[in-house]
Amino acid sequence: MSMQTVLIGGGSGFVGMHLSRKLRSAGYEVRHLSRSARPDAEFPTFIWDIQTGVIDAAAFDGIDYVINLAGAGIADERWTAERKQVIIASRTDSTRLLATTLARLGVTPKLYLSASAIGYYGDRGEEILDEAAAPGNGFLSHSCVLWEDSVEEVARLGVPVFINRTGIVLHPEAGALEKMLLPLKLRTSTYFGNGRQFFSWIHIEDLVGIYAYAIANQLTGVYNGTAPNPVRSRAFAQSLGPALHKSALVVPAPAAALELAMGEMSHTVLDSTRCSAAKIEGAGYRFAYPELSQALEQLLG
Repeated sequence: MSMQTVLIGGGSGFVGMHLSRKLRSAGYEVRHLSRSARPDAEFPTFIWDIQTGVIDAAAFDGIDYVINLAGAGIADERWTAERKQVIIASRTDSTRLLATTLARLGVTPKLYLSASAIGYYGDRGEEILDEAAAPGNGFLSHSCVLWEDSVEEVARLGVPVFINRTGIVLHPEAGALEKMLLPLKLRTSTYFGNGRQFFSWIHIEDLVGIYAYAIANQLTGVYNGTAPNPVRSRAFAQSLGPALHKSALVVPAPAAALELAMGEMSHTVLDSTRCSAAKIEGAGYRFAYPELSQALEQLLG
């Protein structure tokens, strides 16, 4: 049995590097698609340019799996009309480029895995959201619907498809947690709005674990990539101090102030999205960090 090969679009990003190392340690050969040549890269890197549709066909030689994690950062810049278009296009155009290239080269991977996000569901209060729930309203939901729709172009080629609706990924050096840890230097911890909204989080190791599990078990369809125990924003803020063994004053950032500072992007912290992990658990995946306290202890302790 020869080594199986995985090609990752967006592989050099934060999640991509964690996933690449996880797959390599599990015995897969891993390649990256990147906008720039990286002769010194940890993983063999092939060029693609999503805007011009240029892609190195050599990347697809003998591949077994394709994973697409590419997409402009949701919270990197203010949501101008132009930025919104970039957020959507980076996701849908990258998918389309992979689909047209697979078709042109006559390559049929065993499985195509795509990121999506729990932004799909929008602001849903107390509702427990499984994968059959309808999409919400607003830009995040709209962008996720278009992102997932674009994956249909791969499915139409007869390639089995797995979609990972990713929650708030926890790691101290990236993403939401990094930003939430900043006030702790001043011994405060901030929650957002009234603090009652649900955050569906996931430890980085479980996020990459789900992708690896999907490959090993040929899972198809849509799955929530979130830990089984979402927490309210205020409880999340309250648990950061103890995890760092610091006493911290837990303070609210009022919704009005956040809306003023962040505009429409304030939805990323004010929306309540309470996701169920029952489907991925039912498929046999066992979370390493099902509880927030365990996850934070491991990441920050």
